Amino acid sequence: MVEEMMKRFSFPYRVFPAGTPYLEIMDEYDSRFEAGKSEGFIPVLIPVDDILDEYWNTILEEDYNAEDIIAAASSEAGKEFLDNRYRQYLDGYGISEESFIGSFDGPGQDIYEYTAICRMGTNETVQTIMAEVPATEGWQVVARLPFGGWNECPDIQDMANVCKYWFDKYGAVPVTISHDVMEMHVRGAISDETALELAKEHYAFTPDRVDQCTVSGMLDEVAKCIQESSVWYFWWD
Repeated sequence: MVEEMMKRFSFPYRVFPAGTPYLEIMDEYDSRFEAGKSEGFIPVLIPVDDILDEYWNTILEEDYNAEDIIAAASSEAGKEFLDNRYRQYLDGYGISEESFIGSFDGPGQDIYEYTAICRMGTNETVQTIMAEVPATEGWQVVARLPFGGWNECPDIQDMANVCKYWFDKYGAVPVTISHDVMEMHVRGAISDETALELAKEHYAFTPDRVDQCTVSGMLDEVAKCIQESSVWYFWWD
């Protein structure tokens, strides 16, 4: 399956067997991330996944061109996409924004580990590819490892636009990509006001981040999580 997944791409990769200690994988990722700054690549962790393989098989047979996606990418378009989707969702619910945001009394969840490379609900790792994707900026990996375009997941061009916007503004870099999850790393503290605006953007990007991945169903819970976390978690049902 690893060979089947990676035969479409010409960049280097290595494979971590299932059960490899999580910290061993992340130490190697960090090492290669630093090396990539001078060597011109961004490492991405990809759980071996037949659904993702089928998706790539479909999209890459349709005259897909990553360079066209990258050339057309725009931070401004990414911001506009998120703003428009947020407003569409809010209008569709027919409630006030204040009610939609809510007021979460609990502490913000501190997300600092990546779940896509682990079996659900455990810290046991699955077989994982670390691909060294040619890229000068982290957002470009979602074009070279095409990701998006099913259900509520933004299509690949919108995905690239949004990731470029977040990279330019917050330095956010995709670390894991599976068939339904993307996790990004972000450096630096996020203020209260910025966290709420980001929570709105995260909801626009994937409503499941709030609807199925919080205890309260409130944007305010996501905002508090963003302030505490170095990892942004996105999941599309």
